[in-house]
Amino acid sequence: MRRGDYIVYVDESGDHNLVDFDPQYPRFVLAFCIVKIDHYVDHVVPYVQRLKFEFFGHDTVVLHEREIR
Repeated sequence: MRRGDYIVYVDESGDHNLVDFDPQYPRFVLAFCIVKIDHYVDHVVPYVQRLKFEFFGHDTVVLHEREIR
């Protein structure tokens, strides 16, 4: 089976309800991050692992947006 050359991450934020939405946050955002697999393996993964070791002393930590803020 042939796989693609890119890895795609997709995330959403905000309220997707068009009728009863939160007036304090009346937004919906859909974001994509598209990276060549070779770049992801050679650069992104080692960088994130290094960051985890430097800040937490191990790489088993899961980075959640809520804790990052």
